[in-house]
Amino acid sequence: MRIRLSVHDLLLASWETSKESVERVAPPGAEPATVDGRFLVSLVSFRVRGGRAGRLPVLPFSQLNVRTYVVWKGEPAVLFLASRVTSGGLPGIFLGAPYRLARLRVRRGEVRAPGLGLRLAYRPGGAGEPGELGRHELGIFESAGLRSIRIARGPAEWHSAEPVGEIQADLLIAFGFRVQGGPELVYAPGASFETAPAALLS
Repeated sequence: MRIRLSVHDLLLASWETSKESVERVAPPGAEPATVDGRFLVSLVSFRVRGGRAGRLPVLPFSQLNVRTYVVWKGEPAVLFLASRVTSGGLPGIFLGAPYRLARLRVRRGEVRAPGLGLRLAYRPGGAGEPGELGRHELGIFESAGLRSIRIARGPAEWHSAEPVGEIQADLLIAFGFRVQGGPELVYAPGASFETAPAALLS
């Protein structure tokens, strides 16, 4: 089933990590991959304004993804380690999405998930570029077995962003990641995604 989402306040926060950290979470057959020359782990947050799952409308909700980057069957891929959503996103579970409920506050300039130990404030700046982070088309995740999806992205106006104050990101530690320094941030006020099982969009 194809899922089309219109989102806003999209933030990519990426920390440099070690190859060993990625190896610990990678499923069999997946190899750690560099992104722009580095091993990374990312927190990606956004608010869904609406969309469609097949013919059904999608209700508004907020989402937070924990992801890292691997090579899967010879192709660079996003490995989704966790996807947390507010209550409006829970119907996605019946479509096979690996969602779990969480308290999330996602808005321009701030992402908070108190139960997950996440607090990140930021200030959007001038024009930015996500680099290879915005070009991956294959996503994989474990939900009743390893699954793969294709991700098609619509155009987005990307901005650089700077952290404001102290950052708390305990959930990275929970996954065993050793991070180096602070995150690099890119922000888009609006964007769109289309996802489907890999066979449908390949």
